[in-house]
Amino acid sequence: MFFEEKLIKHFFLFTIGFMLFTVIGTLSHEYGHILAARSLGYDATLHYGSMSYDNSALTDRLDTIYLKNRYAIENDLTFDKREEFDRGMKELYADDFKVLIGGPLQTIITGCIGLVILLLRRKRIHRLGMKLLDWVAVFLSLFWLREVFNLLHSVTFGIIFQEDYYFGGDEMYISEYYKWHPGTLPILSGIIGTGISVYVIFRIIPVKYRRVFILSGIIGGLTGFYVWFEILGPVLIPYN
Repeated sequence: MFFEEKLIKHFFLFTIGFMLFTVIGTLSHEYGHILAARSLGYDATLHYGSMSYDNSALTDRLDTIYLKNRYAIENDLTFDKREEFDRGMKELYADDFKVLIGGPLQTIITGCIGLVILLLRRKRIHRLGMKLLDWVAVFLSLFWLREVFNLLHSVTFGIIFQEDYYFGGDEMYISEYYKWHPGTLPILSGIIGTGISVYVIFRIIPVKYRRVFILSGIIGGLTGFYVWFEILGPVLIPYN
């Protein structure tokens, strides 16, 4: 058999864990964006796979100035509200970036918290085995898998559909904000995420659970993704 019969229980528990943490990881990532938006004073709304926030007060003000001074703005000329317009545009771009970076920061910080817990408890784990806190920390540390998945997903789709670009997600937009190559952060975060995930799976998780954990991760992760994004998510937290 692929694994011993007594490990079937662990297989189901791990699978359920991966399904739950796929949803938890998705929603907590979006809440990272929401927290950033609300800290800036914007109303923000959670959707099952994304979020939105209302910056219409700022954009409407800028649109009004633009429509009245379009020629001057497009030709870089001076006009009465030039300073107000430039200040508003800087605020708009800065706020967009802060909201953008909130999601990846939440995911990465959560993953690092899980990893730190495991590093602090690794000797205890090797001596006494995995406890509930350790398994929770494992799933938290594997929030880094989001970075790996995003990279593989975007590159795969770019190759299959022969797109002009091979990267996507928040990390790509952050790279573009800093005028880096679009793949800079997606590749860097994907490499770091792969390294952390490999370490956790092959150095922290006991050998007897390893194959079961990997198999349940593949099944549970894909199932959780499908169930949430195609079935439950659109019903529970629909787009308005």
